[in-house]
Amino acid sequence: MDTSKRFGYARVSTSSQLTDRQVDALASVGIDQVDIFTDRISGARQDRPGLTDLLSRVRRGDSVTVHSFDRLGRTALHVFQTLSDLEDRGVTVYSLKESERAFSGAAGKFMRDVLILVAELERSMNAERVAEARAARAARAKVGEQVAGRPRTAMTPEKIKKVRGMRAIGLPANDIAQATGMSRASVYRILSEVGDE
Repeated sequence: MDTSKRFGYARVSTSSQLTDRQVDALASVGIDQVDIFTDRISGARQDRPGLTDLLSRVRRGDSVTVHSFDRLGRTALHVFQTLSDLEDRGVTVYSLKESERAFSGAAGKFMRDVLILVAELERSMNAERVAEARAARAARAKVGEQVAGRPRTAMTPEKIKKVRGMRAIGLPANDIAQATGMSRASVYRILSEVGDE
């Protein structure tokens, strides 16, 4: 008599996400709802009670189905270890992801491992891009604060004379602003006082 069981595991990364889509997909392939374990927690966290509970229940001959292999671990290495541990215990692991479905034998396992590594690399690169974008936004905001908070240049008689003298020889306001270190608004203000915009 076959006493093997089919289990499912679903994980989402944040408390605001729902496991419903993954659970529904697992149920659609015939896995009983009571045999589907879930975690709503970042893959980077080590404590995943749903997966821990599942791993304590599976026995030789059982199978575990996941939405994709990367749901099983926080890093590629952790996914490899979890898969290896399950396979050593005689538990078969299936993925619902199209590109991960047909991994049997040594060649299949090798391809599976390559895909897991690619997924890990992609996540890492995405995290780097997000961090770089945040840093760039922060730098732009800091520059914006400095510009917005720049004190107004004091209009000394020397500066006013210099601006008017430069304008008199035909320099445009932009060039005057650069040469004097003044803002264009200050230059225009000086020039407007004598009707020379």
